[in-house]
Amino acid sequence: MSHSEQVEELISLHPDVVCFGSEADQVSQDWIDKAEDTLGVELPVSYKWFLRTYAGGEIGTEEIYSIYGVDFEDVNGGDIVFQHIVGKKNNLVDSKKLVISQTDFGEIFFFDYSKFDDGECPVKLRLPSGESVHYALNFYEFLYKRILSHI
Repeated sequence: MSHSEQVEELISLHPDVVCFGSEADQVSQDWIDKAEDTLGVELPVSYKWFLRTYAGGEIGTEEIYSIYGVDFEDVNGGDIVFQHIVGKKNNLVDSKKLVISQTDFGEIFFFDYSKFDDGECPVKLRLPSGESVHYALNFYEFLYKRILSHI
């Protein structure tokens, strides 16, 4: 079973925890291209699968950042590009960190672009203490672990 199939199966088993969109809501390739151009990075393959399969949504009460399909300067909320622009303006992130989700406990999950390899990025967790630790090998594993943490 592929990584995406494992995640899809876990999602289907836990509709009480996972609230994602569907392929009908998917993010278009045009918006993915615009996001990559604006961010100056290639989005990980596993994250693009998520955008095309689910568009976005929440695990528990944690929003998984997406691409809203609205001009990045005008959008608000959990648009990944908007969040990155705001984070850079406030010196919270740099070009090697792309935040994908935050918890109510002050934990911040981000792609670590210093380790981008073969279309994928590991996901790190910045703890409230400021320490960053490895969390997942890729976005598939990130989703899987976040879902398991809520069941």
